[in-house]
Amino acid sequence: MEITVILSQENDTLPKAELLARLKTLEICPDILNEYPGVVELEVDCDKEKVMELGLHLGYTHEILLTIDKTTPDDLSESIEKISWKDIIDDTFKVRVKRMGNGEVDKDKIERNIGGYIKQDCQMPVSLDNAAHTIKLVYTNPKTVTNEFKEERVVGYNKVIITKLLIEQDKRHFFDNKPHKRPYFHPGSMSPKLALCMVNLAHVKEGDIVLDPFCGTGGILIEAGEFNTTLIASDLEKCMYEGTKLNLAHEGFTDFKVYWEDVRKLEIDETVDAVAMDPPYGISTTLGGEDTKKLYTEALIAIEKHLKDDGHICMASPHYIDMNEVVKNTPLKILEQHAIRMHKSLTRIITVLAKK
Repeated sequence: MEITVILSQENDTLPKAELLARLKTLEICPDILNEYPGVVELEVDCDKEKVMELGLHLGYTHEILLTIDKTTPDDLSESIEKISWKDIIDDTFKVRVKRMGNGEVDKDKIERNIGGYIKQDCQMPVSLDNAAHTIKLVYTNPKTVTNEFKEERVVGYNKVIITKLLIEQDKRHFFDNKPHKRPYFHPGSMSPKLALCMVNLAHVKEGDIVLDPFCGTGGILIEAGEFNTTLIASDLEKCMYEGTKLNLAHEGFTDFKVYWEDVRKLEIDETVDAVAMDPPYGISTTLGGEDTKKLYTEALIAIEKHLKDDGHICMASPHYIDMNEVVKNTPLKILEQHAIRMHKSLTRIITVLAKK
């Protein structure tokens, strides 16, 4: 089936990387047909139920849409009239225009006119508040102009993708799981969205054993736990050890173990399927005054011993640490890296590793 995926545009590479990682984890083979800013068109070798599963746990994917047809703005009405809407819509519906960019589109007029035609064709009522089906007209492949300051501006679109919404991101999940809303909070905790992205880049799936050896307040493991996994955590600081236990229990998880231990001395009975972690940055009390790069190298060597041969590690680090130097004396290799700017003085580097 052919789908259109609407990605977040808050980062250049992470949204697509997360999507492709999740596709691979679910053993869905994608054929990328077209890419535009915030839009990926895919052919996938699976049914609707599998696509719905794909869309359930993604941090940087906003919507997954069933592709019905593709056309141009000038030919939209003609294309709409060629579609047998009674085969697509069997209940209440609404039409929504989605512009990828700030090009001028008369959204209200288009939604009203297209909605009126579809209603006549399928003989189903429009419901703006509680529609069973949402038809989305995605305006993409933008026409741009560049001004004298070399700033691009969208002035129109070359393409309209006619789609039906399959699944959209539940933004309430990220709002409800903000770090300061947990029983134990510590400044600098990772956002739920980035934590979920890292879990996906580590290829976590249902039934896996997931390790976070620098668990902090447990944010990464909270997202991993949504996949019905076994969670293992450790931290050198007792307050984090206690805080993670409190936060995981508060979220309703029961299948977890938390250790008050240095990862380099950690002894566990399990071999883990995936590791996702955000180690401390810089020389501080949390590192016992140690050099960051040295800690990272020793930690990765220790973690590799607990990782299954086909497992993955997803790790966050500060931009001023060269991860190639960190990894070169370990039994691991870097598969991919992504940069995400946090604030003026810090860019996080998200690195995915596997055994050599």
